[in-house]
Amino acid sequence: MKKILISTMTVVLGSTLFFSGCATHTTGVSEDAKTAGYTHLQKHMPLKEVHKIIKEAGERDGWRMTEFKENAIIAEKTDDGDTTAVTVNFSNTYFNIIPPNSDLQDAIEDAIEDSTKE
Repeated sequence: MKKILISTMTVVLGSTLFFSGCATHTTGVSEDAKTAGYTHLQKHMPLKEVHKIIKEAGERDGWRMTEFKENAIIAEKTDDGDTTAVTVNFSNTYFNIIPPNSDLQDAIEDAIEDSTKE
């Protein structure tokens, strides 16, 4: 009886440690990792205004901007037969381009900076 109790306790304790270890591993994302790649806006702006600025900036730079969601736009550009496609996610405080694209990012940053000067 004593052996059964010890092996039951070992299984329960081992399972508890295993599952708590897995949960700790999958949720251990730092705040720096969550915000990596995000460009934060200088000031809080209405979502519709950020949407308009991003769309117009991309179009001026030769990107085809396709509405995807209220807070996301798919941008596509073809140069010399090569097509690049990215998703621009945004809120009223930041924007993020996945995968990163420095040309589009520069165009959007310039447009946002110009809009804040007005």
